[in-house]
Amino acid sequence: MDQIKEILTSWQAMDVINIANDDDHVLMYLLGLLDDDDSTIRLRALVAIGKLLEDSDAGVRTLILNQGFMSLAGRLTDEDPRVVYRALEVLTPLLENASLDEERFIVLLDAAAQVMAGGDTLTCLSILDLFERVQVPPLGKDGLSKVRSLVFSDSLWARLLGLRVLLNMGTIAGYWEFLAASMASLLSSGNALMIELGIDFLEEVLEFHVTPEMMRRLVRFTSLLRAVETGEENVFLRTRAGKVRKDLENALFSYYSSRHEEALEAVRSLLSDGRGEDALFLLFIIGKTDLLLRMWEENGGIEPELIEVLRPSRSV
Repeated sequence: MDQIKEILTSWQAMDVINIANDDDHVLMYLLGLLDDDDSTIRLRALVAIGKLLEDSDAGVRTLILNQGFMSLAGRLTDEDPRVVYRALEVLTPLLENASLDEERFIVLLDAAAQVMAGGDTLTCLSILDLFERVQVPPLGKDGLSKVRSLVFSDSLWARLLGLRVLLNMGTIAGYWEFLAASMASLLSSGNALMIELGIDFLEEVLEFHVTPEMMRRLVRFTSLLRAVETGEENVFLRTRAGKVRKDLENALFSYYSSRHEEALEAVRSLLSDGRGEDALFLLFIIGKTDLLLRMWEENGGIEPELIEVLRPSRSV
């Protein structure tokens, strides 16, 4: 089997791939090289495994998943960033719709959390893309505790990882405050990749079953999306922000138009938080001038300049 290592060292990866396709023992040896002391060997083994996944049948994929998962997950915390990048490239298609047991899922989550602590934007985005594809198994007390600790983290990326898992589970109740704050941070970051991620999260959230807390939290995003739509240089992001804003406005209209008192309470809450723009915009998009007049009377008059917020767009 040392010949396999020599072939990799000489960078004749296609020869290794051809051999491994026909011999499970060679593939097992290749998986063993993921733990080699030489980072170049680890890197080239990952490249070969990634190519095998592209070109081989389900049997090879199953063998890699069953026999190589732990080593692949371990490479996420590799000292060589090139190895980390390649490990993500292999794990992402490998885990697409794959069923992991809780033990393996927690191993993956722990490794991912360590990567998130580094804070590299591109790597963190790749981790979130990976976890979007992973089916979350039923989690016990310890597993749920790990997810919660991520959500409560001071690190935005760690919070997003925990929230990503909760979204996959469809269990976001009780965590709306953290989700809303994290999405707002992404949309106001000024980083195009992070803004796109924020839009992705928001678009996904709009597919959730509507709850009062959800709608109350989402009101603030009309102004955040409009800021992207009118101020972002990237045409693609402006277009996406405009589309999601319209979807959000329609959802708000559909929800609040028949819930006058709840709408009024949401407006009061927004005003108490100093979010006059969002409060007025909520009244605007549901088209309830009676609520607007009531708020005007109860709050002793609203700053005239805030009325200008209502003028630019009326899409509902």
